[in-house]
Amino acid sequence: MVVLMAAPVGMAQSSRDENKTPSQQREIRRLHPERERAKAQKKLQEQMSRKADPNADPWDTSEEVWGTVDLPRETVKDDNAVEGRRLLHTTKSPAEQAMLDSLLNVDYSITEYGYRRMRWRDLPVTKTIDQLLPSFVERDSGDYVSKYVSYELTSNEVFFTFAMDEVDSLPGPLRLCVHYCADDPIDFDQLIFSIDGYDYPFYPGETIHGELDDGLYWQWSDDVLKAPYKDLVYALAHSHWAAIKLMSTRGIHHVKMLTDGQRADFAATLDLYRLFGGDFPDNR
Repeated sequence: MVVLMAAPVGMAQSSRDENKTPSQQREIRRLHPERERAKAQKKLQEQMSRKADPNADPWDTSEEVWGTVDLPRETVKDDNAVEGRRLLHTTKSPAEQAMLDSLLNVDYSITEYGYRRMRWRDLPVTKTIDQLLPSFVERDSGDYVSKYVSYELTSNEVFFTFAMDEVDSLPGPLRLCVHYCADDPIDFDQLIFSIDGYDYPFYPGETIHGELDDGLYWQWSDDVLKAPYKDLVYALAHSHWAAIKLMSTRGIHHVKMLTDGQRADFAATLDLYRLFGGDFPDNR
């Protein structure tokens, strides 16, 4: 016959505690929800009262102290009173409301931005021939060219030019000249002008080229600007910024930003050409 002996209560409790992990052996603290909520509300009231008035009694929880700040709905004693204070600070005067309405009624949608692609326009020339001529030189060939343009083989230039007809004293066609010199023989056969964000292609005719003793390669083009290129002429003369890209048959392209002086020379040459009675040939 086997007799089972009950272990003392203390021994049983001790045995169970030994099998617990350290985290399980710690006393479990049971929180009272309502008590903790009340403590949190009281702490919030104290903080808000100090913000509202640094000199106020932090233990004064009356509505005069903390009712003027935004508190959780559970801490508000009188919703109507607090809402009235909110409206007092948010209500606008008629003048303020009118200004706000005018700002809200404005159409802020962007319909167009940046620069437009330019088309030829027959704008009047504001300067005279006497005002423009001092900025030009007449070369032995009879070409009128800006005095800032260099005809050295080592120069890189893009400019307008024209010659006067000795018989009828009228200008010949306006021409576009491109002078390139670098250590890469690009052999360009197409020009792309990027003007204010828009591309204007140009196809030069026959060019001349050569190589210098120091290993530099040069190439020049000189082409008549006919009527189909009037938009390009106008855009170059009225551009805010412009670049030229020389497209090479060898797969090597050259890009150059045009300077403010070059763009000003385009405008001055076009004005002088028109004052002399120049026009654009219609043949393509």
